[in-house]
Amino acid sequence: MKRRKLNKKVVDSTPHTISNTEYWSDDGQSEVTESGYDSESFALDEEHTFRLDAHSAVKTSTQESSFLLHLEKNLSDEEVESLCKKKWKYRWEVPSLDLSNCKWVGTGDCCLKTQDMLDSSTRDVKQSLYKHWLEVCKLYGGRDFPVSKHSSFFNIFNSYRDVLHCNKKPFYLKGHEEDSNIMDAYLMHSLNHIFRSIDLVKKNDTKVAKLQETAESELLIDDVVRDRGFTRPKVLILLPIRHIALRVVKRLIQLTPQASKVNVEFMDRFLEEFGYQEDEADLDNEELKLKIGNSKSQKISKPSDYEALFGGNSDDDFMIGIKFTRKSIRLYSDFYSSDMIVASPLALREKIDKVWAKKEEDFDYLSSIEVTIVDHADVIAMQNWEHLAVVLEQSNRMPSKQHGTDIMRIRKWQLDGHARFYRQTIVLGHYVNPDINSSFNNWCVNYQGKIKSVCETHKGVLRKVLPDLRQIYERFDVGSIADIDDIRLAHFINKVSSEKVFPKIKDSEEGGIMIFISSYFEFVRVRNFLKSQNASFCLLGDNTKPKDVSRARNWFIQGKHKIMLYTERLLFFRRYKIRGVRDLIIYSLPERKELYPEVVNMLEGANNSNMSCTALFSKLDWLRLERIVGTASARRMVTSDKPVFVLC
Repeated sequence: MKRRKLNKKVVDSTPHTISNTEYWSDDGQSEVTESGYDSESFALDEEHTFRLDAHSAVKTSTQESSFLLHLEKNLSDEEVESLCKKKWKYRWEVPSLDLSNCKWVGTGDCCLKTQDMLDSSTRDVKQSLYKHWLEVCKLYGGRDFPVSKHSSFFNIFNSYRDVLHCNKKPFYLKGHEEDSNIMDAYLMHSLNHIFRSIDLVKKNDTKVAKLQETAESELLIDDVVRDRGFTRPKVLILLPIRHIALRVVKRLIQLTPQASKVNVEFMDRFLEEFGYQEDEADLDNEELKLKIGNSKSQKISKPSDYEALFGGNSDDDFMIGIKFTRKSIRLYSDFYSSDMIVASPLALREKIDKVWAKKEEDFDYLSSIEVTIVDHADVIAMQNWEHLAVVLEQSNRMPSKQHGTDIMRIRKWQLDGHARFYRQTIVLGHYVNPDINSSFNNWCVNYQGKIKSVCETHKGVLRKVLPDLRQIYERFDVGSIADIDDIRLAHFINKVSSEKVFPKIKDSEEGGIMIFISSYFEFVRVRNFLKSQNASFCLLGDNTKPKDVSRARNWFIQGKHKIMLYTERLLFFRRYKIRGVRDLIIYSLPERKELYPEVVNMLEGANNSNMSCTALFSKLDWLRLERIVGTASARRMVTSDKPVFVLC
């Protein structure tokens, strides 16, 4: 049997260096061991953990924690082969008491064995964290942690299964309490995971030190503890913009026990870089004139949800490491010495691209991520979901270097290249779309299984549309998703339908025709078609510059161009309200249901006898359709023999 020799080391009270890793001595200064963890960063507690029951906090042994149960399992070859097939069957469902019209469904055995999610016997939390969270709940006037929504979602996250919850009401849509509860739960789960990881390493360091003192010159390799990955970062939180990152990190600091945050390093720098910044370049000329001309008003009026989401720093390129030392939280720590990385998908994608282009050495700090949290996935989808998909795909790859890690302490499943099967991925958002579903099915392959929330009924948003406005929905039939773009365009230009969509607007003399398009690729196809027809049109696309937006709006309202193309992404990120719209064609339904009444209500002010609204859809647009018209109406419109529907 292979044996590994352990050499005894004498540790004195002066600072010293081993393997290029800084140590702090027993005089109270900080210390980093060969493992990369701070010596005495947390009291190495054999402390009791608490189960989050609805009625009491019951002590249990640390050996029963879901943290250890999850990470200490070694998968068999048959289990790995089964996971690689990515075939998921949701076998159970449990009604959600916290979410109206929703239920939880999951793979494998049901981990929510009762309707009350608080009655779980395996959801545990460190005592120091638990006591602090009780104090935080009381301080902010909330309910006690064991009977709060914090606990309900914490229990779900602490199951260590992949979670997809895209039915939450975000803070910018008047869902501040619900959004904050879920954010608190995943931050608590992250802290619990990080603190347990550090405690486990420190405990094993002590065990190895005692073995070195008492054992003979050699020790069986099987007796050497395995408690880490290739690199230190364990938690990755992906967020769309700096304003949300500011909100998350500030709450993370609040939820950290006082003893572990005596000092928060570089907080001033963080507030400066992530705080509010107004950029007048984002305003078009018309808005800038209104802003300058009105000394009493500092901002042009925008919808309340826009102000709440983009009222702060909306930059989408950021990445910050966070490290927990003995008595402090260190922001902007080196990524390889961080416990947590908070980043935007764009920033990480740029890092990955630089490595591929050989401009940077590696992104191995993603090799040992054990918990990935994607919050506000719907906003990320409006940016570019491909960035996030690449990050998920490239996470948990075998590193290119050893990075000073003791290979004899690395878990076996890490060495076997199975880290992706142990990574828990939590995806949270306001709605789900095919891209989110695809990533959750293909890149989230946690051996524990999956849990996701399913909304059973949608009410729709038609009640928010102008009264007495006739909305004509035209269905086109499509066999597969590969053909949908071609058939949608063919329907628009009257090749596969008796309904006159483009011919009607081409012959219009009045103008005022807006074509609203969800996807940029669809936008390019329609733009190229209009060019081929020598149509009079102007563009409000994803990449249109503010000065060009102002020019196009003026041309449109003055009638110099009859047709305007307007993309959903530009509407979401800029919220330009267009005047002079008489005829609205929704080429593809918006992903975000709240934008539908906003764009349709741009018809306000037009002559009732002349204004019209036409929307194109297919059965493959089901997710969008039911969010807009409601589940019952969507089901009827998809299954009916008639292809045209009039909604008022």
